[in-house]
Amino acid sequence: MSSDTAVEQKSTDIIEIKDVKKYYPVKAGVFLRHVADVKAVDSVTLNIRRGECLGLVGESGCGKTTLGKTLVRLHEATSGRIYFDQPHERVDEIERMLASEDPVQVSEANRLRKEIDITKLSPRRLLALRQRFQIVFQDPSNSLDPRMLVKDIIAEPLVSQRLLGAREIDARVNELLKIVGLSDEHRVRYPHEFSGGQRQRIAVARSLATNPEFIMMDEPTSALDVSVQAQILNLLKALQDEFKLTYLFVTHHLLVVKYISNRIAVMYLGKMVEISPTQDLFNQPIHPYTKALLSAIPVPDPKTKREKIILSGDVPNPINPPTGCRFHPRCAFAKDICREVEPQLETIGDGRLVACHRWREI
Repeated sequence: MSSDTAVEQKSTDIIEIKDVKKYYPVKAGVFLRHVADVKAVDSVTLNIRRGECLGLVGESGCGKTTLGKTLVRLHEATSGRIYFDQPHERVDEIERMLASEDPVQVSEANRLRKEIDITKLSPRRLLALRQRFQIVFQDPSNSLDPRMLVKDIIAEPLVSQRLLGAREIDARVNELLKIVGLSDEHRVRYPHEFSGGQRQRIAVARSLATNPEFIMMDEPTSALDVSVQAQILNLLKALQDEFKLTYLFVTHHLLVVKYISNRIAVMYLGKMVEISPTQDLFNQPIHPYTKALLSAIPVPDPKTKREKIILSGDVPNPINPPTGCRFHPRCAFAKDICREVEPQLETIGDGRLVACHRWREI
């Protein structure tokens, strides 16, 4: 196959998530028997387009970070498939075979998954693939080893992957420090000698070491002052443009995600409830939960009044989530169908999806 043909067949989606679940077992009794599951992520299907920043928002505990860490296999998925940089045709064929009632086709599909499904890759294949996706954690104070010099922290992915020699690694570390706005003199210091914003720059430099194509950002600005947040966000946008990166940006801060994201996925109690281009979501939210989240954004003008939607009750227990729509106990528009039938993501316009039985009536 020629390189031209390979480029033509390259998917517009860099990641395809199919029906992913992540359950944490609850054990009780003297013998620690498995009695229930915390359904942190429950049957999530999501595509991340090449070169975009997809924002993932929702209340604390809704499963955002769990989904992100499962995506890069820091957590093992309970079930589901995660395809990284695979042609649509190949993914569709495997999904068709998995849905078949023919055991031969299902067996062949499971064999193919061991080659391209992140959840099924062997340790050797996964290690090689990790060059292409990285993660930036929420708190750089915890994600950077306090006993290591900055130069060793940034070089760690290169050493573990055995990508460069010693002299080349030194040159690469200096280059990465310059890219994130630090200097050569910072390479021989320890993390505690830096401010929070500088530590996050070091974490970003480490994530860029292997020239990845995709980076999962786990609330990278939430532990920083507001002025420093702006600097880090501008840095991330500049790096995305320069290196053609794709981001999954996990956050609970809606104004931050509005600034940096091309699309936004809204998550509630382990489920996707709305996926939309950023401007469309802010201009015309559809799902009642999305409307409630946006109504909580403070308006800087004291003369401008916005109706704030107060959700009744508390977030349900993920061990025993409500039947039907998981949001129905707190939804002012819920009807009998919402309590009985779980809504599926439905395409309602150009690039917009919503999981709500009554979205046409709201």
